[in-house]
Amino acid sequence: MRINDLANYVAKRLDEGDRGDRGWWLITRRQPNAARLRDTCIYLKDAGAVTGYRLTQRDYAAIAAINNVRSGDPGIALRRHNLLGMEFPLNLIRRTEPSSWDRVQLTARGMELALEPDMHRSFERVLREIIFCRSPFFGQTRIDKYSEFNVRPYTATIQVMGRTGGWIDRDEYDLFVSRIRSTREIGWATRGIGTFRQLSSANRGTLLQEVRRRMPADKMYSNWRDMALHTFSLFSLGTSVSRIETSLALAPWLVRTGPGQEEKRVGRAGAAGPRVATLRIPEPSATPEIASPPACPIVNPGTEGEILIGKLLQGMGWTIVYYGSRRGFGFDIWARRQESAIVIEVKSSVGQLGAISLTDVEYRAASHHGSNYVIATVEASGSTRPKVGFIQDPVTRLGVRRRMTQEYEISRARWVAAAKPVDVLDHI
Repeated sequence: MRINDLANYVAKRLDEGDRGDRGWWLITRRQPNAARLRDTCIYLKDAGAVTGYRLTQRDYAAIAAINNVRSGDPGIALRRHNLLGMEFPLNLIRRTEPSSWDRVQLTARGMELALEPDMHRSFERVLREIIFCRSPFFGQTRIDKYSEFNVRPYTATIQVMGRTGGWIDRDEYDLFVSRIRSTREIGWATRGIGTFRQLSSANRGTLLQEVRRRMPADKMYSNWRDMALHTFSLFSLGTSVSRIETSLALAPWLVRTGPGQEEKRVGRAGAAGPRVATLRIPEPSATPEIASPPACPIVNPGTEGEILIGKLLQGMGWTIVYYGSRRGFGFDIWARRQESAIVIEVKSSVGQLGAISLTDVEYRAASHHGSNYVIATVEASGSTRPKVGFIQDPVTRLGVRRRMTQEYEISRARWVAAAKPVDVLDHI
């Protein structure tokens, strides 16, 4: 494609819409974060959003804490950004009444994200399903406005990067990739990027100015420019690509399979493209011992103990949520009956339980929750005659003695020399 042909085609494409942002508009102005999205789905599952669930101010406060949203009225910020992004285009939640946020429900993908240990693999499936601009990934207003688009943005972007050296930058996304309306135009976007990379900085700026000139205001243009980076962060939720500052790269492009490490630069006239140091992943020889996922050498009495305590509580009318597989809380079970709520740390043994040990996180949780913190003891866990006991407010009632533990240390100088760490990813 010649340079003049490229300029004419870009201008023609921009004029086909009513303004210069006639391309993919995928999310709000809040950067998506995989762990916070996953934890929000977990919270909604635990709260009861498997079916229609009414969001209260207490729910908004909890979801705001998960998403690090600081606001006097967190519901407003969440509905405009975080929850809206979970609905469109991620399709993790849906409003039971489209015009109201009073009641929400986790979708099948939202439930999967709450339950799937590998959240990035779950996000990969979510991203590959999104169709611009179709239901249920977008609301009716957006569907009507962009009716000529029918494309899967994530897979189309991956296909373009696979043909353009493994990466694209924000300018290339703005001018070419986000303009793709169907899979038939992937070839056009690929050729356009190839020509664009040969242009001088001034000529590239001229093409971008064509977009700015068609925007109704500078703020709209700035929003559009930011949207590419938000989309790069959105796509980075999956397993196939990663955002590197203002560029997006295929994951294999960041790793080399040969020995050693090297700096990778993609050159073009007037611009260097993304500059990263590729990372070498170790490739040791095969060993029979770990040729399959390792099996637990002993039975974990904790799991059976937690299940037993959960059953006892449920039998007495308590609603419970298991937290044993989640880090950072300091307890294994949350339980509520009417207005009363407690958190429970389960200590189990297949035989007689010895001294009870609390981790630092558990100790801080016990000190914080006081009489609402309970230790449940389970002896002979897994047998037909287990012994169970409950200890309320253990720190205040029983006292805790600090115990020194043994650790093994590798100095920073030694591990840096061995690992030779490189700054590869810009995690958002």
